[in-house]
Amino acid sequence: MNLSKHICHWFGAILLFGLTILAHGSVNNADLQKQYEGQVLTLRQFYPGEHLHFDAAGKLANAGTPGAWTVYGKVWVKDISLKHGVVHIQGQRLFLFFDPETKQLRDVGSVTKTDSARTLFRGGEKVVEWAAKLGKIEIEVECGVTQPEMADLTHAMNAVFLAPGEGMAGVLPDLWKGYKREELPRAKDERGAGRGAYRVGGSVSAPHATYAPDPSYSELARQVGYQAVTVLWLIVDPDGLPQDIRIVKPSGMGLDEVAASSVSKWRFDPAMKDGSRVAVMINVEVSFRLY
Repeated sequence: MNLSKHICHWFGAILLFGLTILAHGSVNNADLQKQYEGQVLTLRQFYPGEHLHFDAAGKLANAGTPGAWTVYGKVWVKDISLKHGVVHIQGQRLFLFFDPETKQLRDVGSVTKTDSARTLFRGGEKVVEWAAKLGKIEIEVECGVTQPEMADLTHAMNAVFLAPGEGMAGVLPDLWKGYKREELPRAKDERGAGRGAYRVGGSVSAPHATYAPDPSYSELARQVGYQAVTVLWLIVDPDGLPQDIRIVKPSGMGLDEVAASSVSKWRFDPAMKDGSRVAVMINVEVSFRLY
């Protein structure tokens, strides 16, 4: 009897010890949900698609061509779980548009029935339903081990998404670096000091567009009937070619990249100063309207 009790206690100790190791080596789904569920995460690479699968280094299986970050960059985490070392996320993409009233990029899914921003969409009351249906996404992130600790999981997640507190400067293309105007290069003065372009005015004439094709529409913006204006900053060089295009006021919904691509093909009679061709900085507006 005493031997039997001793064996039972010994077996119980081994079982308890094993459970302790398992708990230490595994991520608890409840903790995982507490940390990520309901959060908006930013992808480091703006890939389209309803299903994305990343390895532990953040490499996407069957990688395609990245798209606009205002369409494919933000994901709201609705549900998250871990199974066999793979994080499974059920999420909702945020389709961002520029609200002229708040002067901020907003999610199409946030537009209410009484929202003044609703007038920007020909889709009317259906825009929220459209965004909810089209924005569904599943994301899988491998942790590299079958039973990851939180450090393993965090490392894998941060390879796919921006870490908490990490800014977007490192993942946005140069096109977006003008979104904060203080980041735009400065014009050189009338004396020609510095290496930048001139500002139009005084003895510096404005360039004139000789070829300015209209932009196409991004497919998602067309589907929801979104209309907007993108304002771009650029340099027109002495040969009349657009250079260093940046966004000053965005439209969102993938239209900004379309606008920049279109303007890059524009051609100008260059600006003049004292009879010589010079580079100048200008702003141009690109309108997106459905007729």
